[in-house]
Amino acid sequence: MYAIVRTGGRQYRAEPGMSIDVERLPQEEGEAIDLTDVLLVVPDSGDPVIGQPLVEGAVVKATVVKQGR
Repeated sequence: MYAIVRTGGRQYRAEPGMSIDVERLPQEEGEAIDLTDVLLVVPDSGDPVIGQPLVEGAVVKATVVKQGR
């Protein structure tokens, strides 16, 4: 399963257990964040769900691992 999420004006592919580098977020290191701008969800089995523009009810749950400059 993977999803395409939008944050900071950019789009990222997010998969379970994967780390992605995004712009600085207001959360502190170790805090959980919900990314709600989900544009596409592709389940392991089945057809992709394409948002119009967002996939209704879809949320990508993430944790801030490290804050950079």
